[in-house]
Amino acid sequence: MLFKQWNDYTEPRHHIDAPLDEIEDLGSLKVEPLPKVELLGELDISAYKRAIITTKVFRSLFPGNLSNGKKVSTFRISWNIRNREDTMYREDFQLREESSRKGDAKVLEIPVVQLDRETLVISVAEDFMHVPPIALNLLSKQISQLFSKSLDIVVLGSSDRIEEVKSVAFLNGEPQTELHSLVPPEFLTNFIASLVTQLVLGKIPFRGYIAPSEGPSGYEKLSLEAMDTLIVKCWSEFALADRDAYFKECHRNWRLNGTAMGAHAGLYL
Repeated sequence: MLFKQWNDYTEPRHHIDAPLDEIEDLGSLKVEPLPKVELLGELDISAYKRAIITTKVFRSLFPGNLSNGKKVSTFRISWNIRNREDTMYREDFQLREESSRKGDAKVLEIPVVQLDRETLVISVAEDFMHVPPIALNLLSKQISQLFSKSLDIVVLGSSDRIEEVKSVAFLNGEPQTELHSLVPPEFLTNFIASLVTQLVLGKIPFRGYIAPSEGPSGYEKLSLEAMDTLIVKCWSEFALADRDAYFKECHRNWRLNGTAMGAHAGLYL
């Protein structure tokens, strides 16, 4: 009779227990190098008047513009995942054949797209499963430093803590008076929250819209009412195309991208 060897150690009772690998740091937190954020290529901000900063959930508001736009620069985020031990066994599972340590380097590139002669767009791909939040926090800091000059900054974000589309603005005043549209317990999270924080700390004026959403970071769903409101505001704000054609194309893209509630209906278990 052969007994399969499952583990070389006893699994911890709780995740807060000390790590089992001898080279790991004791404790529940691990010391890791910070992600590296860099801007590839030179970018002359003075040549533009407006910057739109958003997430991939709102890419449907720019049908064809982002894919056909000119990429003028790129933010590159790189980070390393701590080495892990991989053990290989012989077919009879009786003896350990080989033990090696492997590590992975992750890279995320976020393009800076020129929408027209006066407008830049940065659409950040959030993914709570694969991208560490600290990486996007460092990215928001870099973006706020890049756009610290005189620009009309427009922020488009979402939150599961509001019930209708909210207008937010910070125009070199006090956050307590100018961000009054968000009434507790309404608040922002994820990349947009980090970006707004950096802009406020740097006293950089901005304005924008926050839409109600459902779902985890990077996989949010928006209601038809919220989408209609955003489409009207964005068309009147940016005049991206003919009104009827723009409305039709935006609605079609919402459903194709799976960001509309009910686009991929399923059963939650």
